Amino acid sequence: MNNKLKFLSFSTFLSILVSFLFCYFYSFHNISEFSLSTIIVNINFWIRFILAFFLLFFVQLHFIFDINKLYGALYNKRYYIAIAIILFAVIFELNNSSIDLWNILYDDKDQISDVIFGKARWARTDEFQIYTPMLISQAPNYPYFNEVVRGKKTDMSLIDPQPIKNIISIFRPFLLGFLFLGSAKGLSLFWILRLVLLFLFTFEFLLLITDKNKILSLFGTLLIAFSPGIHWWFTISGLIEMIIYGEVAVLLLNRYMRTKNFKQKTIMLFCIYICAGSFILVLYPAWQVPCIYVFATIFLWIVIKNYNDFNFNKKDIIPIIIFIALLLAVFYYMYDKSKETIDVIRNTVYPGQRTSLGGERLTEAYIDCGFWMHTLRYWGNLFLAVTDKNLAYNHCLYAVFFDFFPIGLILSFVIFFIDKNKDKLLIFLSAVFILLSTWLFIGFSQFLANLTMLKTSPAYRTIIIWGFLNVLILIRALSIIKFKFNNLIAIIISLILTVLSVIANKCIYDKYMDVLKLVITGILSFPLFYLILKNKINKSLIVVISILMIVSGLAVNPIQRGIAVVNKAPLAKAIKNINNEEPGLWIFETGNLTNYIMNYPIMYGAATFNSTNLYPNLEAFRKLDKENKYIDIYNRHCNIAVNLVDSNLKNDYQKFVLFAQEYIIINMTEEDLIKLNIKYILTLRNLSKFNSDKIKFELLYITSKCAIYKLHYDS
Repeated sequence: MNNKLKFLSFSTFLSILVSFLFCYFYSFHNISEFSLSTIIVNINFWIRFILAFFLLFFVQLHFIFDINKLYGALYNKRYYIAIAIILFAVIFELNNSSIDLWNILYDDKDQISDVIFGKARWARTDEFQIYTPMLISQAPNYPYFNEVVRGKKTDMSLIDPQPIKNIISIFRPFLLGFLFLGSAKGLSLFWILRLVLLFLFTFEFLLLITDKNKILSLFGTLLIAFSPGIHWWFTISGLIEMIIYGEVAVLLLNRYMRTKNFKQKTIMLFCIYICAGSFILVLYPAWQVPCIYVFATIFLWIVIKNYNDFNFNKKDIIPIIIFIALLLAVFYYMYDKSKETIDVIRNTVYPGQRTSLGGERLTEAYIDCGFWMHTLRYWGNLFLAVTDKNLAYNHCLYAVFFDFFPIGLILSFVIFFIDKNKDKLLIFLSAVFILLSTWLFIGFSQFLANLTMLKTSPAYRTIIIWGFLNVLILIRALSIIKFKFNNLIAIIISLILTVLSVIANKCIYDKYMDVLKLVITGILSFPLFYLILKNKINKSLIVVISILMIVSGLAVNPIQRGIAVVNKAPLAKAIKNINNEEPGLWIFETGNLTNYIMNYPIMYGAATFNSTNLYPNLEAFRKLDKENKYIDIYNRHCNIAVNLVDSNLKNDYQKFVLFAQEYIIINMTEEDLIKLNIKYILTLRNLSKFNSDKIKFELLYITSKCAIYKLHYDS
């Protein structure tokens, strides 16, 4: 015991020293900058120090205490640890947003960077330039209809749902922090709570699937919670929420069918009601529909598994009827409140009229490779958070689950035909696998696409849920397989899969997968395929998988403190002051640059015509297109770049340009500004050349990066 205490004391001292030195050089880069006062007041330094210390100290504990006892203690205290992590993150306002990149609009002297660890990602434009500004724009009143987004009354409940002071917010629990804690702490809770609960509930969910095999459940939890497919899509479209609600509902149903206490059953039923409503109100069918198939089969398995012991009587019907009625009442209330919005969205070119027959490309990018190759593209995901040199498309377009396909398929075949085990859960999951695989690689007729509702889920979206399903099949198969592969067969299969992985990833990623990446893929894939085939899921393998998942998934998003970068900058204060003094309609004019920075003014309460249109502002667009010539371009969910052009050049440009599926450019003249009654322009260039007899551009604010103009019209 004395030796352990000595080692523990030494480890603590070593962790403090190494963490301090690491964080000092990480924070200040130069030893000549050393100053005790500088360190004392630097909050970011101390947050880095605390995080580095606990990580280093935890690693050293592995050499002092018995690993089984160490992880046993962590398992027993996992909920307390989770609460501590959440409290620490919220108190210090830690989040994983890439909002640090808003510094692009500021002069060097005005830039504020609170990135603790990691790197803000340009690939996450959907997060830091679209969704996060909308979250912030809801403060402080959090209305159902926002007057700032689009510069017009905008429904914030349907597409990319926002925090709202309304009864429907009980079905958006991860956004509730905004209502009570404000934007900075609300954003922190939104990020950290989803990650922690995804890890905890996935672990509990997999314990159920593996019959309480902890090491196998941890293996699966790492593949899901730290997956690149999760973290490159961490903010929008509700992927994390769907998985959490589905997993919790399964766990609750299992408990519901196993208990005989009416009060406990009613509480569980209420929680299932919240999960069901929350899942439905994610409102992203491209992932919801295939997700429903996955969780519905597991629900069926739970019912069959517990049917004989299930105690159900007439009294249990009452809460079921009540909760179904309440759910329908909330949906009707929401429909009644948003029916005009729903009608507009339903008739949009995108997403309203987007349908699919499956069998199309498996990424939004046009990558001309065989379909089978995409089933192995997870190996390329290993490098996406490390480097993007020679990467042809946005990182998110490649992101999938690290599912080790086709190992789960091979093991399932062995279980069914060699072990002769007709495991119901594996059969159900395999049936969904066949359904989704047919949809992905072959496609359906229009009738089948409508019947299965998969018409709303293009193949490039479905493949992410397909990967999640593959992880579940793999984990279930490993938990029940009895057959043991001999070494030679395992080596041959692993070698074949390794060669195929290298070929597939070279084809899909092209120049991005250079020789070094291909060598690393080969070196890692062969032993991992082999060990999983041999069902040697031990602590050493868990360590390797942890590193792989941290590098490929958890490292995607930075650790960022607060939102000072968008609150304290001089440009932010200028927009607030100008808009508060004399409110008016704004546009962000980009000078024909295709970027997503038009949502900047809405964070400061400035009503902005060309902020992201969650659904089209048809009334305003028709003022610019009276003949409906361009309606198929702007009748969509879209980001809008405004490019101011000289009205004398009207024959030399197209009014509306479709740059991408969710991105349009409006070439706007001085007359168009008058039609829309634009009052302020935030721009990246000098607009004085557009002064005319009809309109004057008054410069209110200028930096080397951007300027604010006030428009005066000749009455």
